[in-house]
Amino acid sequence: MLRFLLLGCLFINLSWLHAQEVALSAQETETFKNDVSASAKQSKTIVNTFTQLKHIDFLSNDIESSGDLYFKSPNIIKWSYTKPYQYSVIFKDKKLFINDAGKKSDINLASNKIFKKLNDLIAKSVSGDMLDDTQFSMSFFKGNDVYVAKLSPKDDTLREMFKQIVLSFGSKNYLVSSVKLIEPSGDYTLINFQNTSVNKPIPDAVFAH
Repeated sequence: MLRFLLLGCLFINLSWLHAQEVALSAQETETFKNDVSASAKQSKTIVNTFTQLKHIDFLSNDIESSGDLYFKSPNIIKWSYTKPYQYSVIFKDKKLFINDAGKKSDINLASNKIFKKLNDLIAKSVSGDMLDDTQFSMSFFKGNDVYVAKLSPKDDTLREMFKQIVLSFGSKNYLVSSVKLIEPSGDYTLINFQNTSVNKPIPDAVFAH
């Protein structure tokens, strides 16, 4: 359950894929990355609803779930699944707090390399501030009212988990609107963010465990 959740956390409606993607030029890429970075720096809090689709080849139907996401800069995150089950994870204070329908536990991120990298990856993907060519081989495209960044991990630990990460960004606000996580096996998780609110106060109680 935890592995499925974490692989799915990061973070869809595939209609934007139907539009032809056009590769960005070097100058367009630099401008886009600067715009995304500026948007990420200005986004101190983000609140979304999300829908998640988990595709596993040997299953006849994809696994669907939904819930709410809360992000507070620089790296406090809560994923609260509400359908089809009650489940939440909170990344904060170098720990991962888990609440599985009232059954609580925690993991020390400082002592777990994989979870620490996941925490960094999730925080940066939610805010959009993960376009770092020291960690990823990247290519950039523009579709219909959306920019698309395709990232292939260079880090061995991340490469074991993800073959490629595909982020889509709104062409006006440069916020992440969807995330596709492709695993080495070809299975993938798709997440679509909706009802986005930026820089509105989030009560401390939301992140309580």
